[in-house]
Amino acid sequence: MRVKLALLLVISLIAIAGCYKGITGTVVDAETGRPIEGAVVLVEWTKAKGLGLTYTESYKVAEVISDKDGKFTLPGCYNPFVNEPNMTIYKKEYVAWSSRWIYPGMKNRTDFKWGDNIFKLEHFKSDYSYIDHTSYLHRSINLGFGDKKLIAASFYWEELEASKERDRRRHK
Repeated sequence: MRVKLALLLVISLIAIAGCYKGITGTVVDAETGRPIEGAVVLVEWTKAKGLGLTYTESYKVAEVISDKDGKFTLPGCYNPFVNEPNMTIYKKEYVAWSSRWIYPGMKNRTDFKWGDNIFKLEHFKSDYSYIDHTSYLHRSINLGFGDKKLIAASFYWEELEASKERDRRRHK
């Protein structure tokens, strides 16, 4: 009886290990601490597929927009076989926040824990590159995977700015 109970406990712990409860948070301006309304918050869970040479496939995508108080709530994912979720937060004229990397420089982010959080967005600085930032956004959100309409539409204007920046560089 004890062996069965211990086995059941171990199996339950393994199953729960890959499950992620919903997440709530607040998006604020990094300089002022004021809430940011209208930021797009995206979370995506992926799953490894294949044998030998594996690849990643989108499993679940959720997007919401922060309210007037900068608050948002996203659902969780209760599947022990999904990869750790990727989260990206974006608002026009701010640097996108990613749970995987820090812009500029694409350094690995190590300070994110899944749960209730305050997310500080920094203003996009004049010496930053729209080309580099859109590349960072594409990499952060895996634009080719899943249904990500809100975030893709929200940074379309920045794609246009990157195009203008490319033109200026070509004409120098």
